[in-house]
Amino acid sequence: MIEINEVDKMECPSCNSQFARRALKVVRKGDNGVEAQCPKCSTWLMFEPKMMRIKNIGMLILLVFSVTNFFLENSDYRLICSFAAFTGACIALFGAFKGKMIAVESSDNKEPA
Repeated sequence: MIEINEVDKMECPSCNSQFARRALKVVRKGDNGVEAQCPKCSTWLMFEPKMMRIKNIGMLILLVFSVTNFFLENSDYRLICSFAAFTGACIALFGAFKGKMIAVESSDNKEPA
């Protein structure tokens, strides 16, 4: 059984230390999204860009088909849109849960936000 404390843990790929998500105090906007600094070794970390794109595509599919479903009156098309929205939600969840933190390469000259 998974405890609540284990769900909130993240692991730094650089120093392999585990820390709570709340321990990420220093955050900045990087080239590929939001970057956070490891509280143990001060390495800048970000989520894998490929998995972030998969998550965003899934959320876009979910949004488009949910809004489309709202305006449709034909029940056959509503069923198809509901299934497509559910598929988008599954894709977004896959991208969110399978994504890992990676170390940011050579952008240490930026100031934290």
